[in-house]
Amino acid sequence: MTEFEYLESTFFKVLGDLKEYLDELTLVGGWLSYVYAKYVWGNLAIKPVTTADIDFGLGAGRTRVYPKTIFELLSSLDYKERHPRMDRMYPVVLYKEGKVRLDFIAPPEIQKNIIEKIVGIQIDINKIEKFDFLLKHRIAVDIKNKKDIYRIHCPKPVAFLYHKAATFIDRDDEQKQAKDLHYMYFILRYAPDIDTILKEIIRYNKQGYFKETDRNLSHYFNRKTSNGCLMVEKENGPDAYIDDLRQDIFERFQNLREALGMHR
Repeated sequence: MTEFEYLESTFFKVLGDLKEYLDELTLVGGWLSYVYAKYVWGNLAIKPVTTADIDFGLGAGRTRVYPKTIFELLSSLDYKERHPRMDRMYPVVLYKEGKVRLDFIAPPEIQKNIIEKIVGIQIDINKIEKFDFLLKHRIAVDIKNKKDIYRIHCPKPVAFLYHKAATFIDRDDEQKQAKDLHYMYFILRYAPDIDTILKEIIRYNKQGYFKETDRNLSHYFNRKTSNGCLMVEKENGPDAYIDDLRQDIFERFQNLREALGMHR
């Protein structure tokens, strides 16, 4: 089994463990490129950008009462607990089979009772500004492995793209910024309805969402040699399908900037 096959298998095991809670959760992060490519766009030829971590958003709406919280359920299965702060027993981060990390993310204003009812106060929750935008613009997607079908929720590709354009600058190191920009490039390059996506981004912008996107993109993608192009090129690695990868990166981000009226 290759590393990707192991991660894919583990991803579906986690969905199986959380199947009763999936309507309350929103898949975010690195596994979105896998879901978009295979199940939203139906393009099996695309090699997705994935990570070992599995990220779920919390707080899309009112919650129902469950017999167990996610912590109570998962702590009884093959998950190991790791402590972000060694001087405290809780909160913890859970790892499937001790290897694949689960992260739960929420808007800062999430109600405490939602965390208590669904996840449990024992699990570490990352609270991120602007995160509610992803929860507001989510879609349902049916995904399946060999025998099981799961209906999950994830942000619309256009919402994920626009959110990354606004928030990559807030990441605390350049490697994480590069990953976010690479996720953006993945959508700009592979989405079959890119013209529709650009029109919807214009609509988001006109509605007043994330006005700082202009400044973020102009600083990182002003020319072919700008830092953003170099970061995405490095993160992407060698590409057998494009002769001048950096030029392709530059042009696709320019299309995004021009759609927003950013090009000077």
